[in-house]
Amino acid sequence: MKINNRLNGIGEYHFKNLDYIREKRISMGKKVVDLSIGDPNLLVDESIKEGLIEGMNKKGFNKYPPYDGLEELKLQIIKYYKDKFSVQLEEEEVVILIGSKEGISNVIPSVCDIGDTVLVPEPGYPVYYIASKLWGCFPCTVPLKEENNYLVDLDNIPENTVSKAKLMFINYPNNPTGASATEEFFERIVKFAKEKNIIVCNDAAYCEIIEQDIKPISILQFDKEKTVVEFGSFSKLYNMTGFRVGYAVGNKEVIKNLIKVKSNLDSGQFMPIQYAAINALKLGDEYNKQLKEEYSKRRVLVKKILQEKNIKFFDSYSTFYIWCKTPKGYTTYEFCLELLNKHGIIVTPGDVFGTLGYDYFRIALTQPYNIIENSLSSLDKYE
Repeated sequence: MKINNRLNGIGEYHFKNLDYIREKRISMGKKVVDLSIGDPNLLVDESIKEGLIEGMNKKGFNKYPPYDGLEELKLQIIKYYKDKFSVQLEEEEVVILIGSKEGISNVIPSVCDIGDTVLVPEPGYPVYYIASKLWGCFPCTVPLKEENNYLVDLDNIPENTVSKAKLMFINYPNNPTGASATEEFFERIVKFAKEKNIIVCNDAAYCEIIEQDIKPISILQFDKEKTVVEFGSFSKLYNMTGFRVGYAVGNKEVIKNLIKVKSNLDSGQFMPIQYAAINALKLGDEYNKQLKEEYSKRRVLVKKILQEKNIKFFDSYSTFYIWCKTPKGYTTYEFCLELLNKHGIIVTPGDVFGTLGYDYFRIALTQPYNIIENSLSSLDKYE
């Protein structure tokens, strides 16, 4: 059978394979502590559940939703951006997504033609690279290095690459490294995008998962003309990974094109889920404070244990990931296998995020404090 040749060289999503490994060990009666995937263990707030139920009780809840999302949810996102970032959005600058992952994929044909160049970060969330290939574009990796705090070094992107690029993905706060963008960086990349006529998309899924004393920022604060696009997600901050709801905001023309693509490929998100998202945005600062405090405790704990075990890591303060250097004497594959077989711990090998991740692995802080403490404390001390 003939198949799409773009699928050659693309495997199934890595975390699907990790699911298989985890379930197989559990079926064998073996202990598993999953510190791999970014799927929070925290509970969904009751008001979010109430929003879902209330949505189910609304007349016409089972009908097709608006293709661009419920007006009520769009208005709540507009309020969030105004209150949190002092950014004023219009309704036509907002679209509701079936999770930001879907939007990240669909923004590519909204901007690019087949054969166009897309700049993607490495190490980086795999979807940027893979979705670019699936849409027939050429993903060109932009290296993120620790000596530059994993920020894109705009001066080191070859001019012949920049001149061919139509679209650029960035991701701050960053997965997998936990790096955060500075105001100066956002100002510079917005200027870069305008000068080079490139649409920059910031994946801000972890925007508010930061230390309590750090103020979250949006790239749109530094782009009064709103030439960029920012993706937001309810998955991480509100523990709603299974709900599949997110949004894109910013560049009016890109949002218009994204709606055009989506209206031909999907029929929008189930309305009760959108009502749940409305209630999530109404939770406010007290909810955010408690969530930040919980992840801060876990972050401090893991860093302390890693130091005791002589495992080096990037000292970040955002997202719920820790980016670690593989100990000497091991390949990352060997080390991850040892963690699994000897300690029952699953972590994510760094090469999932590109070739620059080969000597690294990622720990997700998505298990309860005591489970993280007991599992990681059992590790050997490395050289």
